[in-house]
Amino acid sequence: MKIIEHIRNLNKSIYVGERFEKNLKAQMFFGILAVIFGTIMSFLNIIQKKGFVTVTTILFAVAGVLIIICTKVIKKREPAVIISVLLCMMFFSYYAIFGVNEGFAILWTITMPLVICYFMSVKYGILLSMYFEILVIIMFYTPLRNHFGQYYSVTFMNRYPVLYMCSVLIITISMVQYHESVLNELDYIDRLNKEVEKQTRVATERADKLGRLSEEMVETLARTIDAKDNYTNGHSFRVSEYSVALAKKLGWDDERISVLKREALMHDIGKIGVPDDILNKPGKLTDEEYKSVKSHTTTGKKILEGLEDMTEAAEVAMYHHEKYDGSGYPSGISGEGIPANARIVAVADAYDAMSSDRIYRKALKTEDIISEMERQRGKQFDPEFLDAFLELVKNSEI
Repeated sequence: MKIIEHIRNLNKSIYVGERFEKNLKAQMFFGILAVIFGTIMSFLNIIQKKGFVTVTTILFAVAGVLIIICTKVIKKREPAVIISVLLCMMFFSYYAIFGVNEGFAILWTITMPLVICYFMSVKYGILLSMYFEILVIIMFYTPLRNHFGQYYSVTFMNRYPVLYMCSVLIITISMVQYHESVLNELDYIDRLNKEVEKQTRVATERADKLGRLSEEMVETLARTIDAKDNYTNGHSFRVSEYSVALAKKLGWDDERISVLKREALMHDIGKIGVPDDILNKPGKLTDEEYKSVKSHTTTGKKILEGLEDMTEAAEVAMYHHEKYDGSGYPSGISGEGIPANARIVAVADAYDAMSSDRIYRKALKTEDIISEMERQRGKQFDPEFLDAFLELVKNSEI
């Protein structure tokens, strides 16, 4: 059973990924050696007028060129391996059967299976070794022995097949072990890659869950904030929706819009610190009460700036009541000095305030809202952001 398993393993390709690239380099080296060796031998055979042997060495050089083409140009190892195996079978058969160079020609060809095993293919190298062994057994241990006696000595014919069989066994055992070790290595790498993929998938799922949890927490806080004011329920979500629509109109990318959405939801978080009786007071606020309401900007900044990844959200909470001309609160900054996200939220916040019923008045008509916001262009609002937003309103996209 173990032998069958070994044979089955030989049918598996160990030339994948980085190993494939290394094998191509090895085949390239083999092809270059074949060209050099074939050229030198052809030159020597021509000088010595060796006849057909010269043709075989020229073919060896040509085969080397074909191997280089398969490896370098086509980048396919199988054709190069088949060319090499067929070439070796042809040469060895010719040299052995015709006793070329008084039988010495076959001596250098017996190294070819070993070279192919290491440089090109374990399976084909072993098969080539078996072919050579079967050929010499037929030549030296059958009635054909008498014919080959004219080329080879009796001692050589008696010992060579046995010695070559030993070399075949050594090559086969060492190559099978090598092959198995590589397969085990590839199997380990494959299992490792699968484990990495599994852990990455688990980590991604956990990150997604945390992301969803974080988003749900932000939305819960937004609902809590809106619930403090009987007349502004849903305000934070509408401001977030309007801000996202404006950002899309401006051509912002999805990641930036996602951040803005969360910041808009949290822009009024500081109202947690404003007493309910002040937020829901039906009449005009006193100076002290108005000061308390305005403090929600600084309170919001203090709440958010201590949380991870909430630095920009803290700025939106702090500056969404600043005005483009510098007359807003709490810091009186102006123009580009106000963070872009805060300028967008300011537009959305003002629109929702005017388009919603409040304890002290009813919602304004759309045309009145547009008129008032246009009047504040460059004063309260960023002109670019306001123009884009009002275009959405006029087109009924909000």
